[in-house]
Parts: sequence; C-alpha cells; structure tokens
Amino acid sequence: MPGNGQRIDPALANWLRARARLLPGSLDEVSGWAREVYEHEWAPVQMLSRWLSCLPARLWDALLQWESGYALLWAGESTYEPGEVEFRGRLHYGVARLSLADCAGRAPNRVLHVIGHLVDHHLGCGGEAEGAWLSEGGGVTAAWREAGQQVPRLFALGYGYDEVAQSGLRDYFAQSLVAYCRERQALNVADPQIARWFRATLWSSRFWN
Repeated sequence: MPGNGQRIDPALANWLRARARLLPGSLDEVSGWAREVYEHEWAPVQMLSRWLSCLPARLWDALLQWESGYALLWAGESTYEPGEVEFRGRLHYGVARLSLADCAGRAPNRVLHVIGHLVDHHLGCGGEAEGAWLSEGGGVTAAWREAGQQVPRLFALGYGYDEVAQSGLRDYFAQSLVAYCRERQALNVADPQIARWFRATLWSSRFWN
C-alpha cells in the first residue's frame, strides 16, 4: 500500500489499517467515472493515503492513542461526525465520512478539510463529545492547550485564507491545514501567522517531543 509504486509512511499505513473502513456496497453506488478509479475494494484506502501523505507522521502515531477517530469511505458526502456512528454493528466515535468521489479526485481538498476536523477534535479533547476542540482553545496536553489558545486570536485577526476559513474557528483550522498542505506559498501570503503556527506545532519534531 499504496499502489502505482507510491511509498507511504509506516505511521500513516498503521493508522489506515486500524481506522480506515469502506462502507460495504459503496463502490456500487458511486458514479461511473469514480468507480473506474477503484480496481478493488482496498483501492479507496490506497487513494486516501495519497491525499493524507502530506500530513506529519507523528500525527498518525498520536491519533492511535485514542479509541475514537475513524475514516469511513462511502458514496455520500464528505463530512465529520464528532459523535457516534454505527458501523458493522459497532459504535464508532469521531468519524470522518469521506466521499469516494472526492477521494477519486473530485475534491481532495475537501477530504483533507474533513480530516482536519478529526485532527482538531482529537488534539483538542481526545475526541470527547463535549470537549473543546484545539481551534477553540482546547488541548490534550499543556503544550497543546497553549498552542490551541493561539488559534482563536489568529482567527480574530480576519486573515483567513478564503471564505471557508473565515466562516468559523473549526473551519479556520481545517481550511488552513488544507492550504498548508497543498498551497503553502499562498497561505504564507494570505495568513502568515497561521502558517507559522502549523510549522511550529504539527510540523515541528521539537514540539511533538
């Protein structure tokens, strides 16, 4: 994993094996062009790994410490469910529902945005239903709380990367994360302080240590 000769970080591979699931029957429900992208049932997870490979390896190790936090690939729209979702007779919590069409290439930025919510939720309060997300000033450790408390202040400056980032704290975090991964130079121009924040936290080995 993944196919086409692409290599994947072992930490991301471990997280995908543990937390990524394909909703049974979903491949039969997606449109023809998207269905052609997936040659077998593991192919959606392989495609997902392509879009998530931009995120730091230490993040995937951290996310595995909680029992919540799943990626469910399905034929519906991409969205994040912070509460409970039933899947194969079990309740899962903190589920990123990811559209097979988006993963196939229709909207990879949307895929990353939804994963951004999962990250925000878990680094903020470990995926608890009522806890404060990182973007709201939460944090699962003292270091993350200190970092999280900076995000509302940066959002209040009004330099959000686009209209989505300007619409609220959670979308500010998620959309800025997308831009840091895929349009970093543009983010550095539009909102250099959040770019520096990501560089000093999620992308800093010193911070993780």
